[in-house]
Amino acid sequence: MAFKMNGSPAKMGTISGTAGHSSALKLKMEKEAAAKMKEAAMKMKSPMEKELVGNQKNLPEELKAKIEAAPGKMESPAKQLIDVDKQKENMKKTTEARARKGLDSGKKMSNADWKKGVKKSGGTLNELVAARKKHKKGSAEYADIQNKINKSLGSKKVHTVTKTTKSGETKVVKPKGTTTRKSDKATVKKGLGAQKGKTLTYTDKQAEKVKIEKANKQIKEGKSSGDKNMRDKGQLEKGEIRSGRDNKKTGTMLSRALARRKVKRNKRQLEKRNAKPAPTKDKKEYSKEAQNLLKAVPNKEAFNKLSKTDQKSFNVAAKKYGLPMKTK
Repeated sequence: MAFKMNGSPAKMGTISGTAGHSSALKLKMEKEAAAKMKEAAMKMKSPMEKELVGNQKNLPEELKAKIEAAPGKMESPAKQLIDVDKQKENMKKTTEARARKGLDSGKKMSNADWKKGVKKSGGTLNELVAARKKHKKGSAEYADIQNKINKSLGSKKVHTVTKTTKSGETKVVKPKGTTTRKSDKATVKKGLGAQKGKTLTYTDKQAEKVKIEKANKQIKEGKSSGDKNMRDKGQLEKGEIRSGRDNKKTGTMLSRALARRKVKRNKRQLEKRNAKPAPTKDKKEYSKEAQNLLKAVPNKEAFNKLSKTDQKSFNVAAKKYGLPMKTK
């Protein structure tokens, strides 16, 4: 096989193949050439790193200063390459962040618009974004969640996943474990009351799962760290979610009732643990002489039985040994 030589290989630093080379070989050669160029650029010195040469030492000081100062504004080829790569990476991250946070178009959204979307979604927008990440883009589950996000944020774009049956009929694919409610065409979880509006919609259930996962994480962290308050707060949050705090249609009547019992128990545990004991007065330690006086005259009744002379003597001794004196 013959090769066409475009210049000296030593000067060019690479050899381009003929049209007969396979695409795989061309790709390999292009990668090697790009790597060599980047390596050469890394080794190159920027003008600011080079010293003045020739008879420039005889130039006027003012002109010499300008020459030395000018390259300082330039960047080395290596740094320029690095900066381009960094810019591309930052642009990619920004686009992904916008897509995760807002519309699937990646359109930037203000905080005010996002707050409106949270309110319109019933306070579940952040949970829906988290739930969407768990599903493959293009799946029925992803599409249903994205549609709810778009609707909450004011977008009219609707995603639909379809499949063609063996008979050639096109059917809309719904998330697993769901059915379509006839009254409003909403995608809801299957159940006895699905058609009567007694079960959660698919998106509401996905948002609820994210909340429960967060509570489970708190419970786990509390157990591993030995923090009982953290554990019980996580259990309380989980119980309140399942009791129907956020949505009265969650679970069943029985599961909501059991969850309410757990909520009461967790509240009692937290209240009991966080209850501060009543402050106690420090008991003063008296001398042996004072203790002997108290043994002889332990209370007011015993004091009143003493003669006036003994009472006066007791008061003098009590004051001497630091017993509390009652004054009128």
